[in-house]
Amino acid sequence: MPSARLSKQDVLSAYRRTALLESARRIFGRAGFENATMEAIAKDADVAKGTVYLYYPSKRAIYDAAIEGCMAELEELTRARVEAAGSLREAIATLVATRLEFFQRQQDFFRMYIAEIGRSLTQPRAARSRYVTRLDRQTQILQRAIARAVTRGEVRAVDPGAAAQAVFDMTRGLVARHLLEQGRQDPARDVEFLTNLIWTGLGPARGKQTR
Repeated sequence: MPSARLSKQDVLSAYRRTALLESARRIFGRAGFENATMEAIAKDADVAKGTVYLYYPSKRAIYDAAIEGCMAELEELTRARVEAAGSLREAIATLVATRLEFFQRQQDFFRMYIAEIGRSLTQPRAARSRYVTRLDRQTQILQRAIARAVTRGEVRAVDPGAAAQAVFDMTRGLVARHLLEQGRQDPARDVEFLTNLIWTGLGPARGKQTR
């Protein structure tokens, strides 16, 4: 029976891929896809250009891998935290806080994220990247929570899909403002403010006040 232990080469390969993707996010996030080069990624990672091509055959391949890795991580964080929330209001606050915290740690990725949103607007739906599918799945996590809250009478009868998309759009704006104003905003206060604003718009059902 083959051993489940990773070889030294496997460990080195995983480490190298991680380092290359971190460098790719820095370069793509700061230069954009068109202006970024494989040479710049190699230099940032302190490896030869040929080493980058050993792991990723093209600039598009490493770009897609860099996007996919962070989107997968954010999706899992979103799912775990939102589904553990006890109420819809808590779920919204958790989602806003999670995304703000994540993008503050991954500022270069946030720039890639914004660029991909713009790129997706110019493509037919069938041609959109896996990134868009990941984003749709994240939105659907909140959409399901809103649908359950509507069924329970926790909020008024809103369109769960439209409401979830609006929350994501407002959260994206909040993140952008924080990154532009670097350190001049209070994250906890702003999460509470946006949560209260969203909750006022959703409006608890008459006779029910959910905190």
